[in-house]
Amino acid sequence: MQKKLNIIATDNAVAQPQPSERISRRKEAEARFDRLWLVSPEQMNPLRNIRERERLDRTLDILKGIDLQSKRVVDLGCGGGVLSRKLRDSGAEVDAVDISSNALKALKSHNLDHIRPVQDYAPTTMLPDNAYDIVLCTELIGFMPREEHRMLFSELARIVKPDGRVVCSSALDINSLDALQQFADLAETELKIDHWVFSYHLCWIRLKDFFIAPARFARAWRDPEYKLQALDKRKGVSRWWFRLNSHAFPGMLWSLVQILSTPIVKLLKTNRWLLLTLEKFCRFFWSESGISHALFIGQRKPLYVPPPENELPRETKHKKQLWE
Repeated sequence: MQKKLNIIATDNAVAQPQPSERISRRKEAEARFDRLWLVSPEQMNPLRNIRERERLDRTLDILKGIDLQSKRVVDLGCGGGVLSRKLRDSGAEVDAVDISSNALKALKSHNLDHIRPVQDYAPTTMLPDNAYDIVLCTELIGFMPREEHRMLFSELARIVKPDGRVVCSSALDINSLDALQQFADLAETELKIDHWVFSYHLCWIRLKDFFIAPARFARAWRDPEYKLQALDKRKGVSRWWFRLNSHAFPGMLWSLVQILSTPIVKLLKTNRWLLLTLEKFCRFFWSESGISHALFIGQRKPLYVPPPENELPRETKHKKQLWE
């Protein structure tokens, strides 16, 4: 279940939810993610295929220049704790935060030395101000309602130390023209970006979806409940095409094609050389339009400090003198 970022423009002002609304959102998120972890835990696993593992490695690479020994780190949306454990193994003291009790159960099934599980809800956590050397928020924003995107970055800036670092990432909607720009604009409302890392996996995604389609059509033919769920997620031509190919005769044909396509899908999901080769191809021919994922490291913007009087514009000095 890959959640992609598709942001709408927001005002600079952040509307803080009322306490009752905050509680309602928390309960709704807890129920939703508990169900996701119960029904399809593998879809929440960042090691489930080579693309997800590559993203995890790039997240760790972006932190290589920072000594994590005894640093205080928070991993927002930690899930089963794969990233939290890797940071702990590098010497960090980690607060692993997730809203789902089922996710935290998966986390607690591993060694928790120097990891503190915390059940909390972003973007309105109960975490203290200025508390963390490193704030991690990877693959979380795509799961959140659009009206909470701006609030999330305010929360990241609130809990990171003034000299700390924020690491944030998201899959981007490859069918959107400005998802990357919207993501960057949101981040820069609160953060000064030090470095970006982009993943050019458009070709990989297209190929995987193409070769996995026969399995989806065949399953929809055999499983009416799955067919209804798949149709609910589609609109227009896409919905019509899926319905057409999941009828009895096309479904039987796709079952045969699936025998040939399944090994190709497995190769795409497991072969790192193929992933990186397709990425180079995509980057060369599609450039920025081939970006499917964005990762950055940054720091909180300093509070505005008025310049010294001798650096004030002449007009401002004149007004100040008149006032005095």
